[in-house]
Amino acid sequence: MEIGVLTYTAAHRKTYDTLCFLKAKGYEDVEVYGVPFHYTKSFQPLYSHRPEPMASCPGIEELCRAFGYRFYSGGGYAEFDIKEERILILCGAGILPGNFVHRYRIINSHPGYLPYSRGLDALKWAIVDGFPIGVTTHFLGQETDGGEILERRIVPVRYADTFHAVAQRVYETEIEMLVGALEKTNEIHEFVDGSSYPVHRRMPHYIEIRLMERFEELRRMAAH
Repeated sequence: MEIGVLTYTAAHRKTYDTLCFLKAKGYEDVEVYGVPFHYTKSFQPLYSHRPEPMASCPGIEELCRAFGYRFYSGGGYAEFDIKEERILILCGAGILPGNFVHRYRIINSHPGYLPYSRGLDALKWAIVDGFPIGVTTHFLGQETDGGEILERRIVPVRYADTFHAVAQRVYETEIEMLVGALEKTNEIHEFVDGSSYPVHRRMPHYIEIRLMERFEELRRMAAH
């Protein structure tokens, strides 16, 4: 199988974990396409739900050399000569041009159980809104966090869990499903219409305050 990974040129935790998992699963024909990282984080959440960057995480180009993967860097994805039959995995790329999304089969892993938790901070919104906590892999399309679904999986909350333990479980499931989705690309897929549910932005602090109260309710429910 010919695989491409869309990411940044800078060291990136999700890309690091995905490439390690691809190598462990025996995938060899992998090309990695990196673009500059322009996002500046200005919003500081009360409760972080994504893993912190590793201080010693190697750069993507260095990791590709170690794994025998081909690495290409450029200013944008339109610069890359990517074969259309190559299945692409989205690890981190900002907003992709519509014609690029239309041309390729691009797999995305979303840390929410679609169609309920769309957009940013999916885990937090699922807890506050009372929706299932989970992860979804799908092909990118015209609809944000919706369309052709490869897999949906519930992530359990256990009585002994902390919020950050659940967040880590969601992240690890996301990486596992992202690589596992490669084996599901030629199956018959479910189509999910997410238009009945909002595309969330970052959870504001005044709602985050309620987050831990709702999480404690989920923990108590898990004990019964």
